[in-house]
Amino acid sequence: MKKSIFITIALFSFLSLMGQDNKTEKKTSKTTFAMMPIHNSGAGFNNVFLGSHELNERKKLTFYSVFWVNPSFGNQGKDLFLETGIGLGYSLANNKLYLNPSLGFGHGKLLSGAAETKIGESLIPSLFMVYNNGNFEFEGYTAYYMSLRGEGASQDLLLNWVIPGIKLNKHLSVGGFYEHLGQTRSDSGATKTLYQFLGAYVKTTLNNGVWFRFAAGPNISNDNLNSKEFYKIQAFIPL
Repeated sequence: MKKSIFITIALFSFLSLMGQDNKTEKKTSKTTFAMMPIHNSGAGFNNVFLGSHELNERKKLTFYSVFWVNPSFGNQGKDLFLETGIGLGYSLANNKLYLNPSLGFGHGKLLSGAAETKIGESLIPSLFMVYNNGNFEFEGYTAYYMSLRGEGASQDLLLNWVIPGIKLNKHLSVGGFYEHLGQTRSDSGATKTLYQFLGAYVKTTLNNGVWFRFAAGPNISNDNLNSKEFYKIQAFIPL
């Protein structure tokens, strides 16, 4: 499975040349890459690698990797959780709406409860959505982390967020922020909300496509597994 994942990523990152017309002009296919470092007070730091290959003007092949470095997700810095996935991105409503369903796999021991790394320990279907009409922006995400190779202490998780906002100008936007992470199944039988953040954000966008977003507010979860206040900082950096 590990070899097939790396082969798939290599295929999607290949730049092809296609004939344009009878003059045999060639153009480079539109393949893009970006990095997205994220840190929040509940789950810690992770670095996301994003890629897309344009199939036509409204559809893209997409792929991603998420490198989690929270030591509690592994064994003292080893066996850390890794996500790899592939999806399709659709541009709709005159490019104001973007939908990206993906199917990913988790590797490590976080969901399986195993003593050490398991390749393909979990299945991660997800849906990402962005809407932007020039004045209003909205981002939504949901992902289900389902254990595939449980060893007696496995769990399933649900992660989702909604982020509506108003663009004050082309460089600055503000809005609301909600993010939830909770257990939906556990071998122990008891489930819990890991965190539930509700607050506000401010976002700056630069002319080169880079943006930064900082969110903060109260943790409204009653399970008291995380601090009563939260922060999350995130950047998007095209390569």
